[in-house]
Amino acid sequence: MRQILVSLFGCLVLVAAIPMASTAQQTFEVVGSRALGMGGAFVAVADDPTAVFWNPAGLASGQPAGATIEWVRFRNGDRKGAAAAGPWQRSAKFVSLGTWPIGLSYADFDETVLVADTAAGGLLARRFSTRHYGATLLQTLTEGLVVGTTLKYIRGTLASGPATGANAGEALGAAPTPAQTGDSKGVFDVDTSVMFDARVFRVGWTMRNLRSPRFEEPSGSAIELKRRSRIGLAVLPADGLIFAVDLDLNTADLPGGPSRMVAVGAEHMLGSRLAVRGGARWNLEGARAAVGSLGASFALRPGAWLDGHVTHGRAQGERGFGLALRAGW
Repeated sequence: MRQILVSLFGCLVLVAAIPMASTAQQTFEVVGSRALGMGGAFVAVADDPTAVFWNPAGLASGQPAGATIEWVRFRNGDRKGAAAAGPWQRSAKFVSLGTWPIGLSYADFDETVLVADTAAGGLLARRFSTRHYGATLLQTLTEGLVVGTTLKYIRGTLASGPATGANAGEALGAAPTPAQTGDSKGVFDVDTSVMFDARVFRVGWTMRNLRSPRFEEPSGSAIELKRRSRIGLAVLPADGLIFAVDLDLNTADLPGGPSRMVAVGAEHMLGSRLAVRGGARWNLEGARAAVGSLGASFALRPGAWLDGHVTHGRAQGERGFGLALRAGW
């Protein structure tokens, strides 16, 4: 017990020792069908190959090796309504391989948002596309306490074009593609994380984008991937049962306004071939919107899973779905 308390104290000291950025551009809920099915309460759960994104140190809590291939899509706003500033759409592709003590990952994120053109007085469709190539390294500090670091190279493109179309959906589709702009920038960045695993509970912490890379378009507008920090707690009262809660430690400047999320979720294994999960998250800033989610996994064969999830917000809030193939051995 004494060693557990000392390790947990060390984990909290590491969290407190690194300064928090006041704002950020990128949210956590962009990838991971299993994580999104739990409402995004996953920082202390992360024990599968998606840990390289959610909490790199979590790779030590899972199987010795694993891999995943994922596709996720989101949107916000009334796509059939008149084009106006605010609606957005986002897609993500994610591939990762995790083996103790290293992991490799590739992510392709694409986001389009309708924004007001302050110079011309019209409406623009702004598209931000990034590709992330990551290598994760783990280090055990003491029994149950692991530190993880992901070194990543990001290639990003930011471009805007007139938001033409009869409705918001068509206006979003009018955004220029990265191939049309041909102007991209490459930068190096770092994510860091801690996982304390006491078997019956876990405490996790992640900080993304330590170098806060900045991407600009020829017109002069820019997006900065500022630091994001999140802490999580997972309780494992029985085999196959997990309850989790996550809290953002800083605020993100997202297209729909400021965002600082608290998320809760649960996962339950129903036999050896089926797992179900659910969760919700609430924005503690701005409109305080809530998003609920449901997900499930089906074992195609021992160690190989098909994951799926759906998310749903109130009124014209966030909607999303995703599929993943996940394997561990």
